[in-house]
Amino acid sequence: MSEHPKSTAWARILALFLAGIAVSFLVGKAPPALPLLRTELGLSLFQAGLVISIYSLVSGTFGLFCGMLADRAGQRRIGIFGMALAAGASLVGAFAEGPVLLLATRAVEGLGFFFTVISMPALMLRAARLSDMRRVMGLWSAYMPAGMGLMMLTGGLLVDGLGWRGVWLLNAGLVAAVAVLALIAAAPLSPPQQRRAPLPPLRAVAEILKPGPLLLALSFGSYGAQFLIVTAFVPLILVENAGWSPAAAGVAGAFVIILNIIGCFSAGPLLDGGRTRAAIIIAVAVTMAACAIVVMGGFAPIAIRLAAAALLSAVGGLIPGVLFSGVPVHAPTPLHIASVNGLMLQGVALGQLVGPALTSYIVDLSGSWTGALAVLLPLAAATMLAGLGLGRLERQAN
Repeated sequence: MSEHPKSTAWARILALFLAGIAVSFLVGKAPPALPLLRTELGLSLFQAGLVISIYSLVSGTFGLFCGMLADRAGQRRIGIFGMALAAGASLVGAFAEGPVLLLATRAVEGLGFFFTVISMPALMLRAARLSDMRRVMGLWSAYMPAGMGLMMLTGGLLVDGLGWRGVWLLNAGLVAAVAVLALIAAAPLSPPQQRRAPLPPLRAVAEILKPGPLLLALSFGSYGAQFLIVTAFVPLILVENAGWSPAAAGVAGAFVIILNIIGCFSAGPLLDGGRTRAAIIIAVAVTMAACAIVVMGGFAPIAIRLAAAALLSAVGGLIPGVLFSGVPVHAPTPLHIASVNGLMLQGVALGQLVGPALTSYIVDLSGSWTGALAVLLPLAAATMLAGLGLGRLERQAN
């Protein structure tokens, strides 16, 4: 990688961070629009679910390979291409008259989203001095709760005012505008000076599938599954167990997601203050397990259960913060950063695909939300074990 600058270019970093927020709007725009989409396009419940989950299908299938492509073709080129792809797909999707085109454009949006979020961290690191790298990665880890949460929070009003097609067009314009800003911000960031000869596909994959990157992916996947299970089902719990209106429950759920930003922003200062990655991950895993018991246990008043969900989200945000900051540490070389990001995001996508589906099945089978703990507690244990493994690797490296 090119030499780190003497001072951190925060303006450029913030512009690249906005790219992550902008493409995350595309994830958050779908849930508030689902009722209208089902009415206008005649979507089945299964198709409505795909409108949301197809992003995870794309990243869960192609994550590592997209990251390898970005590392070899250039993160700036792939990142801006991803934003253009996402904006174009949102634009075309606004004119869908049936589920086929809508789902196809959502899949392309997902690919564009993924190209963007695996590429921007490497660019941000090139704009940061060495001592600020942890803070920069802590900032980056907030892109998803910031973008998705804000769009979910305002999506209902936007859909009421603009219709779902207007929301799709608005998102296309926002992503395109931020892509221009990101292109300008990334222009002076020199690419790595070192160049690698092309490797056979299996050898290229083997470069990435080392203990460090695999433990990062396991930790992110198990954390992401826990986070989505709780945040996705909190609105339903509020409606079923407390009689809240769907609109009020949706707003509460969006606030719970946004609180994740607190942990994301706190990860860098904690690491700089001497806390180890392993200690933070283990402490967060224990806290999330305790909060999950309160949220899903059914023994506490609804206000306490909602507060526990909020705490789970806020504290849980530390994990993406410390994991993204661990990418430069555990990547085999600086030239593998996007590849390791891709593997991590593939891990979280798989966790978020399997976790909520398995939880729904067990809750239906048991007839109680308490059944969700059969999934949540093993996931917390997996997060803790991955943290222990990362700590051992980092101690050996030092």
